[in-house]
Amino acid sequence: MLWATLLNRGDAQGSEAMVLIIFIAVLALIGAVFLIYAVQSRLTHREIDPIPPSRHFDGLFESNRTIAPVDAQQRTNERRQHLLDRARRGEFEALSEAKDVRNSVLYTDVLDGLVDWSAESQEKLEALVSHIKSNELRANKRLAKRVIENWRTVPGRRSTIEMIHIAALSDDAEIYAHAVDEVMDLWRRGYLAQLSSDDLVELFVSQFWVIAPESRRGGGGYALKRRLLGLRRELASATPVR
Repeated sequence: MLWATLLNRGDAQGSEAMVLIIFIAVLALIGAVFLIYAVQSRLTHREIDPIPPSRHFDGLFESNRTIAPVDAQQRTNERRQHLLDRARRGEFEALSEAKDVRNSVLYTDVLDGLVDWSAESQEKLEALVSHIKSNELRANKRLAKRVIENWRTVPGRRSTIEMIHIAALSDDAEIYAHAVDEVMDLWRRGYLAQLSSDDLVELFVSQFWVIAPESRRGGGGYALKRRLLGLRRELASATPVR
């Protein structure tokens, strides 16, 4: 009986030890599984991390990206000043070169320089006007005003036609209207008898179409059209004072 009891107790203790060993083995296995999972997760995460963008590199001349615009602006300024200096010396080719740049502000500034140069004499102004006409260049308000002022001193058929043409080349509806009014004022007073009413109508209308299209549109262009229409009616029935 005692032996049986001891045997049963030994079996029970052995079972408990076996259960404990199995429990520890299971925990170790679970721990190993979690450890392997954690390591693999970190590796996978590193593999899918986005690659940071590299800094743009243009090679050994990367600094040109910031220097180039500055150099371009400097060259533009230098060229502008060079053209202006040449215009003030009376070099007509500077105006043609300014036209090729296709910058209206530069063209006007260069032409203004030539107008200043031509103020010294009548011959210089005539030479400038001749250069513009022969090279199919445009005028501007300053030149047109100078030509109108000069025309008043010696109004004639040829100078009137030239003056109206330069006014049209200024691409300014107001300047053209002013030039037309100046001609009509002298014609009414008999100072332009060599121009008939038909001559004036043809001159005013033909030169109107010389004005740039954008200048013929808008309020100024519309007012000019009405002004020319009224003059056509006036000239159809009027004769200059003799």
